[in-house]
Amino acid sequence: MAGVNFIIDRVDPMTLDLETAERMAEIDRASLDAAGLDLPAPVGPTKLTSLQLTSDCRPVEGLWLARDDDRRVIGHVAVELPWRDNTDTANLRGTVHPAARRRGVGRALVDQAVTAARDAGRPKFYAGAYEGCDGVPVLTKLGFSSTGLGVNAVRRVDVHGAPAGQWDRLYAEARADAAAYELVHQIGPTPDNMIDGMVTLHEAINDAPLDDPDLEADAWDADRVRSYDRAMAGRRQTVYRTMARHKETGDWAGLSMLCVDEFSPGIAFQEDTSVVRAHRGHRLGLLMKTDMLRWIGQERPEVSATDTWNATTNHHMIAVNEKLGATVVAHHVSFRLVTALSP
Repeated sequence: MAGVNFIIDRVDPMTLDLETAERMAEIDRASLDAAGLDLPAPVGPTKLTSLQLTSDCRPVEGLWLARDDDRRVIGHVAVELPWRDNTDTANLRGTVHPAARRRGVGRALVDQAVTAARDAGRPKFYAGAYEGCDGVPVLTKLGFSSTGLGVNAVRRVDVHGAPAGQWDRLYAEARADAAAYELVHQIGPTPDNMIDGMVTLHEAINDAPLDDPDLEADAWDADRVRSYDRAMAGRRQTVYRTMARHKETGDWAGLSMLCVDEFSPGIAFQEDTSVVRAHRGHRLGLLMKTDMLRWIGQERPEVSATDTWNATTNHHMIAVNEKLGATVVAHHVSFRLVTALSP
């Protein structure tokens, strides 16, 4: 791609074709490989459906592609505009193929995205990059700052390589302190009679550290639970939930979620693990996570590992994950850019 010229096209995510999505996924994979990061990259169908459905059954609000003289996609950026909360922000996510970098492609993509989001009334922009990749210096050069924001450590549990009986041993250890609770399994969308309880369990995560203390916590209601479940089903992300319930009162006390990408199921992604404040101190986090690992090992033998993100300040959950044998495979740095809105 030496000496490449480029143009930027804005694309409707709902008309994005699979071939183009495959190329975007190839760029993501090449970016991770260039940084020496052992992380899963989305395959084409995963990329396509995530842009069209996000986590709320709504497409991303903006998608821009950079193409070279041969019309080959060499970079991309998507913009998502939160609408339930944090309505003054925009989330940017994208990358440029390593062979096309340092030619202004990334700046051109970000300029298009920022301009469109600012015109939509969003003065604050969030993006992120893995330590060791070109994204960290690029975002800094473009005026983004990581000052005061969070760093997430990506930890991996080797499901297939775990010592024999490890999950059973840790499960029994945690169960001894949680005898007052029972565990309930759920696969896929939440049934109507569980919606209210699921709202309570999702909201429990709001005690976890945020990337930016100025951000609003996610506001959950029945519609958000249903929209999330529909989006995951449409994206072929099978959601496994282990939930803890207090036996005497019937109150829902904790939730641990794992998503398996049916297009690429080898490494599953750990979503929220949370415990309702009134039920903390009974080792429910460890109990639910070990139960999930035992369950997924039996239910989905093709899942070889699980990845989870923890804010480096979330010491309690880090301790739980380290007890499970999780090891750090990457660090992800959050960045923010604040601009003035056009008069």
